[in-house]
Amino acid sequence: MNREIKIIDKELNVFAVDTDKAKYYIPNFGYVNAGFPSPAEDFVDDKISLDERYLTHPESTFLIIVGGESMYPVYQKNDILVIRTDLIPLHNDDIIVSVNNDDYTLKRFDKVNNKLIALNENYKNCVQINESDEVVILGVVGVLVREKSNRI
Repeated sequence: MNREIKIIDKELNVFAVDTDKAKYYIPNFGYVNAGFPSPAEDFVDDKISLDERYLTHPESTFLIIVGGESMYPVYQKNDILVIRTDLIPLHNDDIIVSVNNDDYTLKRFDKVNNKLIALNENYKNCVQINESDEVVILGVVGVLVREKSNRI
């Protein structure tokens, strides 16, 4: 994957997706229970490719890194988001959006009330979108990747 970074505002960095390289497959051992283990679970030895799973539409997909805290705790600094540009935003989707040529930002889309909502209670809670506003939606969050530590 190409790691070229483009900064689109002070909180978001975009990574281009390059799909011309070889695919890498990793072992998939099935599901893990978050409760009590089931002795009946069969051992699964399958392989998956993360790009086949999460980058299914590379022509309409880009990666972006969260740099701000307005959507905390759902999204945290340095989270990697897989953004889909071919999806129409639905109610309560998280989107990359600009209103009236302002910086692009990550917000929850309240389609019913036509608002953009910050999830962090320390930030201005919402932006009302009016008919006269110029709204540019870059895409919808499809996948969130969060690294547990800096060991990678």
